[in-house]
Amino acid sequence: MEIGRSLIASTRTLTLPLAQAVEKLYEMGFTRIDVNYANLERSGVDDPSVLTHFRWALLTAAKIGAEPVTLHAPWEDYFLLPLGRGIEHAVAEAKLFIEMAYSYGVEVVVFHPFSAKHVGSHRVEWLNKRFFAILAEYSEREGLSVIAVENAARGQPWRRLEKLAELVRRISSPMLQVCFDTGHGNLNGYSLDRAAKILEDVPIACMHVHDNNGVSDDHSIPGTGTIDWSRARYLPEEALRRIVVEIDCKAAHHVCGLHIAAAFAATRRLLLGQAEKP
Repeated sequence: MEIGRSLIASTRTLTLPLAQAVEKLYEMGFTRIDVNYANLERSGVDDPSVLTHFRWALLTAAKIGAEPVTLHAPWEDYFLLPLGRGIEHAVAEAKLFIEMAYSYGVEVVVFHPFSAKHVGSHRVEWLNKRFFAILAEYSEREGLSVIAVENAARGQPWRRLEKLAELVRRISSPMLQVCFDTGHGNLNGYSLDRAAKILEDVPIACMHVHDNNGVSDDHSIPGTGTIDWSRARYLPEEALRRIVVEIDCKAAHHVCGLHIAAAFAATRRLLLGQAEKP
């Protein structure tokens, strides 16, 4: 594994429109990029325009030579309207993101699972199994990007890593993997070694790396919260292939660039065991 190549900067750190965030990250020297829906939400982009904005951001990356390694699809709320017309409509909408991502070289598309709050506790597990099984079968058949389902911060039952692992295990497709979010895990009492144990028999496509105080989803620089990073040694090497440094910053973009650099240095030291080179 190439240590330097595993780290990925997320557009969500910059308070800029999505395509501009891609361009600015590249100008700052961060060539491997996570194209994140958070920028569109913050910019107030309406749902019918979301795909267009994602496509423009990916086209921008292609033009300047950046590598869009991962793409974070819209939150579950985005898919609720098509889901109301039937699961096949929500699947069709999700396929558009997967197809678009693959056409621009994205390796992993991350989705949030539907929560019991929005789809009902009586069908939440069945619906997610059906939704992600169809997507995984489609992506495998067509040779598209890997689909990763992320552990939730609050949504039931997917805040529990055991349930997420069970979902991926039951579908059993090489194209459906886990996106392990360290901050969300910390909010729900999962140390890194406990998480590694729970996820030991399921494939991990990527990690979202950030810290918090164990109470709020702060997306802080690793090492500034309550996560015990010494337990990172228990994580499998597979989990370290794609590390999305997913911190938040509300300052001007040039200041946030310094925050990203600090977060990269902290991640190398705490998660990868590598000191920053002079």
